[in-house]
Amino acid sequence: MKILYGQNLDIVLIGVGANGSHFLRNLLQDMSLYGRDMRKNRLLIADGDKTEEKNIKNQLFTPEDVGEFKVNALAERYGEHYGIDVLAVPDYITDCDMLERLFANDGRFKILIGCVDNNRTRQLMHDYFNYVSDLLYVDVGVEGVILKEELKDYSYDEMNRMIIGSGFSGQVVVGFKTNGEIILPPICDVYPNVLSDTESVFPTQNCTEILNNPQRLETNKMAAQMANIIMNNLFHTGEIYQQEILFNARYGSSNARFIEARTEKYFKELQAQSKSTAAC
Repeated sequence: MKILYGQNLDIVLIGVGANGSHFLRNLLQDMSLYGRDMRKNRLLIADGDKTEEKNIKNQLFTPEDVGEFKVNALAERYGEHYGIDVLAVPDYITDCDMLERLFANDGRFKILIGCVDNNRTRQLMHDYFNYVSDLLYVDVGVEGVILKEELKDYSYDEMNRMIIGSGFSGQVVVGFKTNGEIILPPICDVYPNVLSDTESVFPTQNCTEILNNPQRLETNKMAAQMANIIMNNLFHTGEIYQQEILFNARYGSSNARFIEARTEKYFKELQAQSKSTAAC
């Protein structure tokens, strides 16, 4: 489904940790390969996390980055390397006004990419999706590794088997809205349990009672690659093909749910109506 016809892009990435740092590096490399036209686009990254030593093993940070805001370290290193200007906002995004201010709102095509590890921020991005009239919203999510504390009622062998097999799956969901009409539903409509999660909090709200499930590096890298496929298609032909991609990094498998013909037909009808109205 072709959604771009030469428009410049206004890309906002929320979250540059395990999924987001790998995605950002790949995104900048793709943008550099498409040449000078990509420099007309705008790219902003936002995350309030500072780099910790534990991040070095599974995220794209070095020992020199420890103590520095993640967005600043990545913007400087990879923005300079690939010759792309990257705007960095070292802050957690906790309301729609903050999110709205991240975009330039200057007529460029707006793309929101969520690489967060909490449903509270996803709920916020869902609210923003419903608030604006035009937005492409790509959400990247992975399954965390099951913790022993969650398996108290299982035997040792069962518990060990479940832990070993967990943390490898994930999904990328594409939501799309134009002229106030939802063409592709966002993550919270595809998975309503995300919207009904009342225990999840923003990163600024510490809650020691909530378990923090670790993530596997290979799953993070595969999640980033699946999201980069979506973006590369946009750069290449202005099209999106997949509404959702499910993947498993243990088996190296992925399953795409492609955009249906009736959805594409509906979108084309809306485009024709919009052109007709503009002509009048």
